Amino acid sequence: MADTENPQEPEKTIFQRDKTAKEPAQPADAPKTPVRPKIKPKKAFVAKKAVLKTDKPMEHRVRHIRLSSMDAAQLIWQTLVDFQKELADMPVDDPDKEFHDRIKLEKFFTKLAKKYSNCSTKGLGGELGWIYKGMKITDAILTEDLVDTIMATKSYIVPEPIKSKLGIHLILTCESQIYEPRVKESSEQKPKSIPGVPN
Repeated sequence: MADTENPQEPEKTIFQRDKTAKEPAQPADAPKTPVRPKIKPKKAFVAKKAVLKTDKPMEHRVRHIRLSSMDAAQLIWQTLVDFQKELADMPVDDPDKEFHDRIKLEKFFTKLAKKYSNCSTKGLGGELGWIYKGMKITDAILTEDLVDTIMATKSYIVPEPIKSKLGIHLILTCESQIYEPRVKESSEQKPKSIPGVPN
């Protein structure tokens, strides 16, 4: 084999640019290169809270804790408020964080109701069911004043303890919807069944 040398580049290339040369002048009537406008960054989508505004009567699904002393009620109320603040301060990139926080608050409220409430709804976690204006009230659990306070309370905000003739109450409004009276079927409206014929 013969030793072959690799070709080497010349020190001065033929096509070098003359750096002393001036740029050619553009005629005055020549179109200028268009300047690209600055593109504004797109804004991030932020969902707005939908607020239901209606003249129709509303009903609310409510939980409550009934206590006998104001000191105990204040202590449990402060615990609930602190828990709600902790949930709000936790940084999470979940778009459903507010919904999950509501579920956690309701579960925590249920645990406290089962442990500390002295109402007959204790076993149900303080569940009062759906409350609406003008409903039939049993004095063992609710009073008119308490129903009025529940109707004025916003969902998932625990107001300060409420005093009634039954004791001191902590309430949590879990859901709200438009009240539609439920019509019970009377025995006259039901079709009569014929023996031996399936319905």
